[in-house]
Amino acid sequence: MNLASAGPLCFLWLRWDNRLADDSQNQVGRLRLQMFRWSVAAYLLGMVLGVLLWLVLPGDGLAQALARFPSRAFGFAAAELLFSLVCMLPLALDWRFLQGRSWLSKLLAVMSATNLLYHFPPLMAIVGQLASNPHWAKEPVLDRSVLLNLMAQWHVLALSCHFVLASVTVAAMATLWLASQANSAAEMNAKMQKSIRHAGLVALLTTLLQIPVGVWLLASTPAATRTALMGGSLVTSLIFVVAMTGTLILLQRLASIVLGDFGESTLRGACWLVLVIIFLMAATLRWSRPDKSKSIKAKSPAAVSVVVDSAAGRF
Repeated sequence: MNLASAGPLCFLWLRWDNRLADDSQNQVGRLRLQMFRWSVAAYLLGMVLGVLLWLVLPGDGLAQALARFPSRAFGFAAAELLFSLVCMLPLALDWRFLQGRSWLSKLLAVMSATNLLYHFPPLMAIVGQLASNPHWAKEPVLDRSVLLNLMAQWHVLALSCHFVLASVTVAAMATLWLASQANSAAEMNAKMQKSIRHAGLVALLTTLLQIPVGVWLLASTPAATRTALMGGSLVTSLIFVVAMTGTLILLQRLASIVLGDFGESTLRGACWLVLVIIFLMAATLRWSRPDKSKSIKAKSPAAVSVVVDSAAGRF
């Protein structure tokens, strides 16, 4: 969902770079349209994969976590997802109604991005915490007031900031990938080069900001997770070190792009490197969390049943 969440933000700076030209007749305009269509495709793919994960491979921890949400919460989440899709589709389909109404295009892009970035990073962080540790929240049913309190916790805020920065980075890298497909470095006009430089700069800054956010995230994690990252788990620590090394290499690649290296190998190499880093960081986060749901179930299955039954009774 990274690209789907922040892709509309790329539309804004591409629109600004191309504000005096006809979109259909220039490189940046075509890049902007491709970027938004990629965002919609990523959104739909994320929805399909999310539903499949929920239905096919929920796991005990995830099933218990979801059971603690009231039924109206799922309806609210579906409505928010539909709202973002409705905002994105007119831009992805390049509706003629939006031509000459740049203010409306910008408004739709902002509403789509902010809606997803505000609601779903903290929600997914909460679900992830509950899936690995059902006792992380004491309340059997997570109503609105409980969710707001959980969203304000330092660890959830850190994870949300991490996701937002990662989303903007992925969207910027997708812009670079599309630019590398559209034209060779010699064929790029001045506006296209400016857009590529902007995308590289955005990716560079958001990646740099991940360093203090990562320290914040590490400081807010439970002691068992920090121990796993700092050598308690050899595999987790090695993956984390490899991911950090890849991040340093990525910073060098992005700096080269900002300074004017628009070669296809440079642009695509940076994009592939981001994908590898995301995969490694996701594996690090997953394997560093002790799965307390299994131990709780093994020690006291009745206790878990009481929690789930209590939540179900409030639906």
